Amino acid sequence: MVPSGTRRRGPAAWWRRGRRALAVAGAAVLAEICLSARRAVAATPALAGGGGVPGINVNPGWRDMPGKEKIEMFLDVASQVGLACSLASVLIGAAMLGIGRATGNGQASSRGLTMVFGGGGGAVLIPLAPALIGWVSK
Repeated sequence: MVPSGTRRRGPAAWWRRGRRALAVAGAAVLAEICLSARRAVAATPALAGGGGVPGINVNPGWRDMPGKEKIEMFLDVASQVGLACSLASVLIGAAMLGIGRATGNGQASSRGLTMVFGGGGGAVLIPLAPALIGWVSK
């Protein structure tokens, strides 16, 4: 029997730590690959100027695309639904956090805190998404 207040560290704990370390290392490698590819494109004169073939210019835009208004309306509605879901996540998570702390249920309070942070992050990122996409594509 394990005395109360001590944590049992078995193979599962080490496995979780190893997976986390592997995920962080993979993210770092992926970021480095993306940055080196971006530098390679910027260093190549044909690709840096936006055109690979002389005489052909590509300028992406919405100009006269049929259904442009419908697509913009869909994106506006989708972002509004996302904001509503983020707000609901924050409210439900705050309730779970409070009830979990009051009843001594650590798992419920931890899940509630995760929902609060996730909903708050979504509420911050949804309005910033168009600006972030424009910044990344430049």
